[in-house]
Amino acid sequence: MGGNNKLFSIILIALLGLSALLSLLFAFGAVSEGLLITWCYILLGIAVVTTLGFSVMGMAQNPKKAKSALLGVVVLVVICAVSYFMSGNEVHSNVDGDILAEAGTSQLSEGGLIAFYILGVVAIGSIIFAEVSKAFK
Repeated sequence: MGGNNKLFSIILIALLGLSALLSLLFAFGAVSEGLLITWCYILLGIAVVTTLGFSVMGMAQNPKKAKSALLGVVVLVVICAVSYFMSGNEVHSNVDGDILAEAGTSQLSEGGLIAFYILGVVAIGSIIFAEVSKAFK
């Protein structure tokens, strides 16, 4: 395990160094913002693959905890689906008649906002519940 930690540290330092170098080159005008955005997409891809990989490995090692984690994912998917179907699909345009959001885009963004509000209320409610239940123990 110690060898893996050293390898991960080396990879992390290399990615951080390359990011810093690209940022400096961008600041001095040597590289375009397109390259910087592409690098950000690459880093995002590495983060997603790493996160999903370690999550799947963790679930395979401990199936009991995997059930509760999958339950959380299912609840999140249900909240997103309910939010999507609650949202409207109006076409939005400005005063000049230019279309700002098509029906599908409007429904996705409104569904995202509704999901955000639901999850925010659930988070605040769980914080309040936890504090009140601790006060009565």
